[in-house]
Amino acid sequence: MASMKTSSSPMPPELHRPYVDEVRLHCTTEGCNGEMIREPYVMDCWFDSGCATFAQWHYPFENRDKFDGAFPVDYICEAVDQTRGWFYSLLAVSTTVFDSICYKRCLSLGHILDKEGKKMSKSKGNVVDPWDHFNKEGADSIRWYMTTQSAPWSPTNFDPNGVRESYAKMFLTLWNVYRFHVDYAALDGFDPDDGDTFVPVSERSPLDRWILSRVASMSEEYHDHFVAWDFHKGGRELESFVVNDLSNWYVRRSRRRLWDEGESSDKRSCQHTLHEVLLIVCRLMAPVSPFIPDSIHRSLMGSSVHLADWPVGSELVERSLPPIDQTLEREMDLVRSLAETGRRVRVEAGRRQRLPCRNGWIVGGPDISQFHDILAEELNVEELTTEDDLDRFQKIEVHPNRKALGAKCRGDLPAVLSEIENADSEALLLEVEAGIAALAGYEITSEDIEIRRVEKEGYAASTLSEYGDVSLVLDMSIDDELLSKGLARDIIRRVQAKRKDLDLEIEATISLSVWTRGLDLSKGDWERLVTETRASNFTINEGEYPEVSEEFEVDGVSVRFVIS
Repeated sequence: MASMKTSSSPMPPELHRPYVDEVRLHCTTEGCNGEMIREPYVMDCWFDSGCATFAQWHYPFENRDKFDGAFPVDYICEAVDQTRGWFYSLLAVSTTVFDSICYKRCLSLGHILDKEGKKMSKSKGNVVDPWDHFNKEGADSIRWYMTTQSAPWSPTNFDPNGVRESYAKMFLTLWNVYRFHVDYAALDGFDPDDGDTFVPVSERSPLDRWILSRVASMSEEYHDHFVAWDFHKGGRELESFVVNDLSNWYVRRSRRRLWDEGESSDKRSCQHTLHEVLLIVCRLMAPVSPFIPDSIHRSLMGSSVHLADWPVGSELVERSLPPIDQTLEREMDLVRSLAETGRRVRVEAGRRQRLPCRNGWIVGGPDISQFHDILAEELNVEELTTEDDLDRFQKIEVHPNRKALGAKCRGDLPAVLSEIENADSEALLLEVEAGIAALAGYEITSEDIEIRRVEKEGYAASTLSEYGDVSLVLDMSIDDELLSKGLARDIIRRVQAKRKDLDLEIEATISLSVWTRGLDLSKGDWERLVTETRASNFTINEGEYPEVSEEFEVDGVSVRFVIS
């Protein structure tokens, strides 16, 4: 370009045909009066790119050491249509020149299609403008969606709704966890580098040690997926951890620990744990989604995530991941399954989630007593204990085997069915086992009946067979004390939702006025309500309420409240 400016040849608007064909350069070599023009005949257009593995170093003219250190390259990556293009030309040139391969691995990417699996086309109107999503959900969300949607070698059906879901599910969740940590850390003056307040992992609560073990296990699986080029599997593994393990379980179970305004070892343990887990998550995410993890990492560490070491779990080098405790992880899996079972049992029994149960029992399975406090709170039971005998909560019911009895009794079947229905099940079962049972003149054997075990009145239960027949039993009785506690929890939830709607800071206090009709809360439940809603001024009212008050009804009790 510089020689063109000093020559008489016209400067082309761009260096492509037909403009470049107008360029004429004169040779400046002494004794040569030749004219230089573009070579009209060229080899295959992929030839130059096929020389990339050595031409990038200007080899063989120089840089032999750089070439030897980088040849063959670790991997190449392009779309599937390059099978006959770049993939081939690289291999053909290398084989011809060096009698060797020039790349060790080749990743052939599938094409990006529309959400229906059809090729994008302007004429069809199904082309997606990436800038629409860059401006709305951000580049990180698109990169994460593209990585986790499908295997890289498979076609990707690009669904704009999938990008929005990725943004909401993964990135908003991660950001909310980060804000939860930094907001409370700021309130408490938390300093992760303060050795005096650091709590060793071995001295932290089982919940902290569990999430640290989970992030270490997940990190190793994530790393293995990346080594195997299963990037989509690794991304899904990490997303499940952030959403289900970190946010929906650890943070939710840790909120009350950070509400305590006093200083405690348990609070510091929680803050250190969240800090450490967030740093690991950001470092794992960074190769796929480089921006939001970097922002979080800079906030927590003061340095870019892209300058941090990759989380290491190998024992061959210095380990940077927390210790893994597989027994602890299995126990927590059981705890979470029991919590989900408890919610299902309540639904089937028609008991709302915020109404406490007086007692709960775990029958069978491993000892998970270290998690009883967590599980009791999750199940919303006043006391959770273990029990060896499931028979304490169950009774036997004898039901007719209609097929067997129909063949035996025929026209007398209705009479036999009526006597079975009216009989004492346990007494009838004893007679059957003794071989002396007879109803309506017919001998009744074990083939004529079906034996079912059901919960006694006032209990509800379910069994988890995948954990070796572990059963959860809940006491379904109700009294005024439980109703008071349940109503208090409902009011707290509504007030907290209103605080969120008003965009109040965590430390902000409020004035709260409450009207209830139909049930009066106990003094302890009122005090809990005031504490958890951060009400500096609180009044209980019985008269008329203002029209601007919030209103809801639960268990026949009408409640109104106003916050300011």
